[in-house]
Amino acid sequence: MKRKSYVALAVAASIGFSFTGDASAESLSDLQKRQQQIQSQKSGLEQNINKKEEAISNLQQQQDSVNAEIRKLDGAITDSESKIRTKEQEIADTKAEIERLRAEIEELKIRIAERTKVLEDRARSIQQSGGSASYIEVLLGAESFSDFVSRATAVTALVNADKEILQEQERDKKQLEANEQKVKEELASLENMLADLQTMKAKLEKQRAAKNEVMKGLVADEHEAHEQKLSLEEEQSLLSAQEASIQAAIKAEQARIAEQKRLAEEAAKKKAEQEAAAAAAAKAAASKAAAASSSAPAAQEQQSAPAAEPKQEARSTATPADTGGMFMRPAEGTFTSGFGLRSLGDHKGIDIANSESVPIVAAADGVVSRSYYSDSYGNAIFISHSINGQVYTTVYAHLSERVVQGGSVSKGQVIGYMGNTGRSYGQHLHFEIHKGPWTLGKENAVDPAQYIDL
Repeated sequence: MKRKSYVALAVAASIGFSFTGDASAESLSDLQKRQQQIQSQKSGLEQNINKKEEAISNLQQQQDSVNAEIRKLDGAITDSESKIRTKEQEIADTKAEIERLRAEIEELKIRIAERTKVLEDRARSIQQSGGSASYIEVLLGAESFSDFVSRATAVTALVNADKEILQEQERDKKQLEANEQKVKEELASLENMLADLQTMKAKLEKQRAAKNEVMKGLVADEHEAHEQKLSLEEEQSLLSAQEASIQAAIKAEQARIAEQKRLAEEAAKKKAEQEAAAAAAAKAAASKAAAASSSAPAAQEQQSAPAAEPKQEARSTATPADTGGMFMRPAEGTFTSGFGLRSLGDHKGIDIANSESVPIVAAADGVVSRSYYSDSYGNAIFISHSINGQVYTTVYAHLSERVVQGGSVSKGQVIGYMGNTGRSYGQHLHFEIHKGPWTLGKENAVDPAQYIDL
């Protein structure tokens, strides 16, 4: 049976959000709308899972029905084989009977030949002696009545003997004809039995072929049902992870807005205090111009000193430098494979290799929506980002170690170390960028070379 393919949901669980300095209450509203969309999609997914479970249940019922039919088929095959053995025995018995009849026919032929010779000899003798006149002469030659009776009795016996031979000859001929007819009927019956046997064999072969096809379809259906169920369960897991990621993003955005409001209030309060201080200083300057003019630079220096920002220390040389832009290079190493078609298939990301297990960093601020081990990706981390109103998802695969398991991460933060886990053929980082959600079909994958310097 042809295996059906299923398109992943429009929003996968790997989507989360990061926040830039331009975020506002409007982005919080967008997050809440997205949360509602995810909940709606999750409800739809639950319905799809229920439908699929119902379909699987129906399929299992069909499998039970097919198994029952297979049991009936096995019984019919056994019965057919028993009948074939019976027919073969009947054929063997019939052949033996035919041989016996043929032997009897041969014996009858011998007796008929013997009687025919006797009759021929008797007829030849009569012809040579003058036919029936010889019998009259025998009677007329009697010397007395008793001699006549004796001779008449002898003549009668001879005539009766010839008549009996003729009757026995006639009976044997009829018996021969009957036996020959019986042999023909037995042969016809044998041919019919052979034809029935051939029909049974053909039916048996057809039944066995049907059984094989049923079993083949049953195995294919069962395999497909398991594939579909696993796919839906994977989507459900991803969607649940996304919902948790969005909830975390909403809380973070609410906290950021509250902090922004608090900082704005503090700035306004500080500004008012500075304006009041400036007004008092101006008033004092009216009476003491010289003192006011000399104290102004010191006051300005005192006012500007708190605004100075401490310099950040340089990053470790083991991690790549942030060259600006939306995303940064996630690892140090050699670019070994690009985005698109290659000998192993459609490559939905890029590969960066290094002889050492170098740190892997987050390509942008975001929320870790999934950190787990996959048979294909190996140790993998999914990070979701919201940059200038657009959702992005980055994937980091084949890691030797995952440092983060969830929560928010900042651009350039170490999240793991390069490795060779999963379906990997050498130590490297497989890196993907999706413009939108990550889906099983990877429809939203874009070339990372558009965003980072390789």
